[in-house]
Amino acid sequence: FVYKAEEPSGRAVVVCPGGGYHNLAIGYEGHDMARWLADHGTTAAVLKYRMPNGHCEVPRNDAEQALRIMREHAAEWGYDASRVGIVGSSAGGHLAASTGTISDEKPAFMILFYPVITMDNNLTHKGSKENLLGKGIENDNFSNEKQISPTTPPTLLLLSDDDKSVHPANSTLFYNELKQKGINASMY
Repeated sequence: FVYKAEEPSGRAVVVCPGGGYHNLAIGYEGHDMARWLADHGTTAAVLKYRMPNGHCEVPRNDAEQALRIMREHAAEWGYDASRVGIVGSSAGGHLAASTGTISDEKPAFMILFYPVITMDNNLTHKGSKENLLGKGIENDNFSNEKQISPTTPPTLLLLSDDDKSVHPANSTLFYNELKQKGINASMY
């Protein structure tokens, strides 16, 4: 679902709704957000990604494909192909951060709203972890704070200190690691 900016800024994003890798909060974390972004100059595509169902790479494959499609249509849809970022909320924030850290198809920037970042049992969103990896499975490759490299894009993190679903330490942990590795990052 693509929402074209009426007055384009030259930027575009792929929007990854949350839903704990169980379903998609595609209304308020997808279409509503994309409409707002388009109204403010950023073309936004809402990604209706597949659930893992025992294949943890499937959602990220969908996000990578969405970035490729957005870049392929940049001239036609009115933005710069080198300025395509990714936005994600909650588990969609994990998907966005995974795309920005471990994918070869990197976004130009990341905007992460109260993202699930780590798979550490003390901080993770249990449902997201179990739905992505499976019950009782441990895999640090999906702890995004451990996957930051020089190619990780600049990141904006937005969170609330009183979040009862996704512990705010997910964002602060990611932010601190980004800063330690010299990646531009801001957190609000």
